[in-house]
Amino acid sequence: LHSQESRMSAILTHEGSSEEQLLNNLGSNLNLTDEELQVYPPPSSYPLKTYDDYSMVNDPVSKQAQTVAELPEDLQVHCKENLHEEITKGVLRKKLSKMRHLCVTQAIKPEYLDSIMPEIIRLFHPQQVQYNGGVANVKAWKISTYLEVMPGGVPCTNPCLPLLDLCVPLLDCVDAMFTHWYKQQHACNKPGQPKRTEPYKVKRVMNFITRYTAHPKEQALLKHVDGAGKVSGSAVLALPIDKWTGPESIMSFEGHGGGVRFWDGSAVPSKQTEVHYPTRSGDVAFIDRAVWHQADPITKGTRWAMVIFYDVE
Repeated sequence: LHSQESRMSAILTHEGSSEEQLLNNLGSNLNLTDEELQVYPPPSSYPLKTYDDYSMVNDPVSKQAQTVAELPEDLQVHCKENLHEEITKGVLRKKLSKMRHLCVTQAIKPEYLDSIMPEIIRLFHPQQVQYNGGVANVKAWKISTYLEVMPGGVPCTNPCLPLLDLCVPLLDCVDAMFTHWYKQQHACNKPGQPKRTEPYKVKRVMNFITRYTAHPKEQALLKHVDGAGKVSGSAVLALPIDKWTGPESIMSFEGHGGGVRFWDGSAVPSKQTEVHYPTRSGDVAFIDRAVWHQADPITKGTRWAMVIFYDVE
C-alpha cells in the first residue's frame, strides 16, 4: 500500500469496527502520534457548486497587473524579491537557446504556501473527468480538483468554489508573474519592428490542483501540450510536500522522482533539447503555447501542483 488513503481503505474493510477502533488502527498502521493523526470531515461537507452557480466560467478574470510590482503590497510579500529582473534575464537566456519556457525557483515564497496548504488539502476532492482523445494517453483523469473551468463546463461542470476562494490571492500573484514573463517572451527582437505599447489582457481560462501518488495511473502526466495547444500559455506551480496528513517520511517523494521535463528549442522533434527541473515548493514553470512537457513520475509519497491555463490578447 503506497498512500494513506489506500491504508484507510484497507482498514475500513473490517466490518463492525467502531470509529474509535478505525482511528486507532489508522494511527498504528501509519505510526502516527495522536497529535499527528488528523481526520478531516468527508468531502460531502464541502459541496461543489453546479455549473449554473458558477458565474466566472464564461467571464474569466482579466488581470491588469503587468508585473509583480503592480500587485498590492499585501500580495507582493508572497512573491520572491527582485522577481521582475530574474524573469527578464531568464527569458533572455532562454531565447538564446530558442526555448519557450522558463522555470523560476521559489517564485512564490514557500512559507506562504505552507500557511494555506492544510486548507488546500482539506478542500481537495478529486473529480473524474473524461478528455476527448485523452491527455498523455489518459482518457479518464481522476487526480485533480478544478477551481475554474472553460466555457461550456469543460472538462467538468462542478468547479470547487471554496478552493477557488482560498486560492484567489495566490492566483493573482501567478497571473502577474505569467503576464510579465509572456510580455518578455513575446517582445519583438527584430530591428525596425514597432514595440508593443498597449497592455496585455491575460485571462485565466482553467486552473486545477493535482495530487500525484505512487499508484499506477496517478504517478505522472506524461508528454503532452497544455490545452491541446489551443491556449496561449500556462503556468505550473509546485506546492508543498504534504506534512499535515501523515509523517513527512511517508508523504515525501524526495529521491523518488518528480519534477517537470521539457522538450524545447525547436519545432522539429529530432532537434529539441530535453530539459529537466527538480521543482519544489514555490517553483513556477511558465510555458508558451504548444511546448511539449511532462510531470515526471514519482514512486513514493505524494506530489502536489497547481496548473493554470491562460488566454492572452
